[in-house]
Amino acid sequence: MIFLVLAILSSTTVSISLRFSNTQRHSLYGKFFCNYIVCAFLSLFFVQTIYYEKITLTLGLLNGFLLISGLFLMQLSMKLNGVALTSLYGRLGVFVPLMFSMLVFNEMPTWLQLFGMFLSFISMCLFFYQSKINFKLGFILLLFTLISGLGDTMNKIYQFYGEVDLASEYFFISFLAAAIFSFILMLVKKQNITRKEWLYGFMIGIPNYFSSYFLLMSLNHLPSIVVYPTYSMATIVTISLCGYFFFKEIINKEMIMTFVLIMISIGLLNI
Repeated sequence: MIFLVLAILSSTTVSISLRFSNTQRHSLYGKFFCNYIVCAFLSLFFVQTIYYEKITLTLGLLNGFLLISGLFLMQLSMKLNGVALTSLYGRLGVFVPLMFSMLVFNEMPTWLQLFGMFLSFISMCLFFYQSKINFKLGFILLLFTLISGLGDTMNKIYQFYGEVDLASEYFFISFLAAAIFSFILMLVKKQNITRKEWLYGFMIGIPNYFSSYFLLMSLNHLPSIVVYPTYSMATIVTISLCGYFFFKEIINKEMIMTFVLIMISIGLLNI
């Protein structure tokens, strides 16, 4: 359970660091590049042997594409919709790995866990209902939800098909690929890298790496139907509270009701 708590705290730190960077002028893709270079070097630090299987290389490259896509959509959505709403839609993607685990890996939940999943879905629907967003913003949020869910699913796919001992190599390939994609976009957009981009890169990159690492470690010790909903729902609450206290984002009665339902669903999912 400690790995899951650390994954939640790391993910929250990533979102808050991104939200803070939005208040400052900087190179967007330069920041992404620095972030993933930091993640890649952290992964390299934990690499025990220079050996790459075909499955590790393939899944790492695919995950790298999902990482840069998800981070770009998260950044864009936070700027347009705020940290709380973005977090909520992003965590809705939990149903992608959950369905994948049930259909592919036959990890079937108990009745109480099913009720917890249903309750978490209802809680998010309540929040969506009271959110006033237009079609364009809604499309961005839904696309972010899908990419976020696919990104979380990659950890489960690697945990099942890949070599657990090569997890650091898998993360190194993922982050290096994302850094290369970011660098190409930075050149296309003719953006530069300064001290500010490296500062944000370290602020985002360190927790970004450990959120992926601790999530994978959680999957090695707990079933997916417990890890993904708990990780998603707890992250929603912590990020939304940080948005309220640090960025003065409004938490209304509907959001409070949502948070209460989320906490109940987390309890049911861990029974």
